[in-house]
Amino acid sequence: MKTHQPAHHCTPFRRTVMSAALHAACLGLALSSTASHAQQAASTARQEVVLPAISVIATGTPVQGYVASRSAAATKTDTPLMETPQAISVITRAEMDARNVRDLGEAVAYSAGVTSGGTGETTLFGGNSVRVRGFGGGGTAGFSFNEYLDGMKLQGTGYDGGNLDPYLFERVDIVKGPASVLFGQTQPGGIVNMVSKRAGADMVNEVRLGAGTLSHVDGGVDLGGAIGANMHWRVTGLALDENLQQDPAKRKRQLVAPSFTWSNGKTSLTALAHYQHDDINATLVNVIPAAGLFGNPGGRVPSDFRVGDPGHENWDRKSAAIGYLFSHAVNDTLSIRQNLRYTRNELDSQWLYRRALAADRRTLNRSAFSAVEDANHISLDNQLEWKFSSGAVQHTVLAGIDYQRRTNDAVRHFGFAGVPALDLFAPKYNQVIPAQALFQSEDVVGRQLGVYVQDQLKFGALSVLVGGRHDKARSNTLNRMNNSTTLQDDDAFTGRVGAIYNFASGVAPYASYATSFEPIGGRAFNGNVFEPMKGKQLEAGVKYQPAGSAHLATLAVFDLTQKNMTTGDPDHTGFSIQTGEVSTRGIELEGKAQLLKDLDLTASYTYLDDEVTRSNGTDLGKRRAQIPTHSAAVWANYAVRTGALAGLGMGLGARYTGKTQGDTINSFTAPARTLFDLALRYDLRRLGMADWMAELNVSNLTDKDYVASCFATHSCYIGLSRSARASLKYNW
Repeated sequence: MKTHQPAHHCTPFRRTVMSAALHAACLGLALSSTASHAQQAASTARQEVVLPAISVIATGTPVQGYVASRSAAATKTDTPLMETPQAISVITRAEMDARNVRDLGEAVAYSAGVTSGGTGETTLFGGNSVRVRGFGGGGTAGFSFNEYLDGMKLQGTGYDGGNLDPYLFERVDIVKGPASVLFGQTQPGGIVNMVSKRAGADMVNEVRLGAGTLSHVDGGVDLGGAIGANMHWRVTGLALDENLQQDPAKRKRQLVAPSFTWSNGKTSLTALAHYQHDDINATLVNVIPAAGLFGNPGGRVPSDFRVGDPGHENWDRKSAAIGYLFSHAVNDTLSIRQNLRYTRNELDSQWLYRRALAADRRTLNRSAFSAVEDANHISLDNQLEWKFSSGAVQHTVLAGIDYQRRTNDAVRHFGFAGVPALDLFAPKYNQVIPAQALFQSEDVVGRQLGVYVQDQLKFGALSVLVGGRHDKARSNTLNRMNNSTTLQDDDAFTGRVGAIYNFASGVAPYASYATSFEPIGGRAFNGNVFEPMKGKQLEAGVKYQPAGSAHLATLAVFDLTQKNMTTGDPDHTGFSIQTGEVSTRGIELEGKAQLLKDLDLTASYTYLDDEVTRSNGTDLGKRRAQIPTHSAAVWANYAVRTGALAGLGMGLGARYTGKTQGDTINSFTAPARTLFDLALRYDLRRLGMADWMAELNVSNLTDKDYVASCFATHSCYIGLSRSARASLKYNW
């Protein structure tokens, strides 16, 4: 089978890491050549502007406490948050450790503008279902993820992608609003960028052991050191074994992530890799008809109910990646960067999911689904940054070329022939599930190329940001079932402009406008190719950070519109439909503070007014399912420094999610909920055990039984029950 390749001399050979890396690196030669010419021009026009030292964001060096002051996520340059005209949330390693987060959804659960946990205990999408301003998530295979790792997109079909363990992350940055001008094809709500742990001189070594409810056990290491004067190494690893809320169900995970950094102060090269293997026996899309949860004569389906069958189901995924982050300061004003990552995902899976509930309201008909996928993805981002002055205006100009190539070889079976029904209130498992008919067999090759330019202008207390980008995306799908080929070509221009003014009081009002563009690589159930989605947003707000303080508060108001929006197909699980146009308006308030050096606090509130404004269906004028109008969260973490309780730490949090619509026509709602989280820790040095720490974390402290969300009358997600996890850590 042949696939078309880009017309250049560096020909890639599929399924080999080295050849893919060479292929992508060759694409950076043009930019490197441009940098050489730009150096001469920069020397002539050089001003007394000195590049800062390699930033915290660039190296992955830990941020102390909860409050970050800078981020590269929104601008790809090391920029203070108070000089970025856009709402940004940063979740540091310290905050993730305090809450002992288990997945990305838990990491961002206390942030404004973000909805997570909507798929409850569902194993496949539970940790990956993160929506920003109402967009994103991983509820079905057609949904586009809004997740990035080290500034490069994590590609996936919805089955084989995402779900990285948060123990790999140094921090998580949430950039709200359209980010296409720098990141290419993205959803308009924003992106979630995970920053990998990286080798460095200031890291802390850690060994940990953990245990918890549902027979959970885990062990982790995070070790590093120096090799000579200029090189550092680091290895992060984790293994866990646990039962899941579905009864019976089990998960095993192993991961390892080595990194090496070489730097001489002018040039820096960080090599990054990770490997994660998940072996899960569970119903991956454990959705239940609303009639089994609301007003059923037989009662309510228990929270540990399993729709599928433990004797039939499995989800075995291996994900491996290797790449590098390179930067070089050509002189005091000019620097170049190149970031590269190659990822390979292998998936072997099969599971059952619900169909219609019979008239007796307890007999659940089911379908069978299986997917075997083999995916390869390469991302390359070349950047040139030039700092200069024109009169009293200081400029930071960023120019870049990024490229992505993804191949996905998938074979999927689907059907319901011979699949036995299940009694909601007296389930019988280990039944015979016959093989189903071949439904899809396809090979997809997608390429995306983007060219972008951005200028950050600073004139006294005023900072202005303006940028533009042109994208071209091409997708070639070979349908092996009928030997047909579908070719899809899309291109678009996106841009943004914004300004923020910093008053001496610490108040900084801002306003911005941005657009987004995202081709949809999948197809609807009927085989039709999706139209590209396009979004636009107006945002205004104010940030507040008193001089010299460890506090930061942001108030944002936005008006966002998305055309050609995709959402879950209520009649065909695993597929999506395009509803037309969606309008989302909202208000976000978020604050992070360190009080009296002993109390860390984060709090947020979100209001979302969501409406389908154009559609040929019955959802016109309705609110999309699974999106709450109101949500709020607060987390407080206190450390006792003196007295008889010295060494004790306590954390308490509350997460409120308002009611959500249960289907596209808004015929019913999933109730609101408030969940509480608890953290206790004790520094065992007080007992003579130097560098040891004991911790206990409990999520859903009151064990509230709730429905996480619904997206159709026959599809609701059960919420996560109470979970307790204890750990013993040794740090040095």
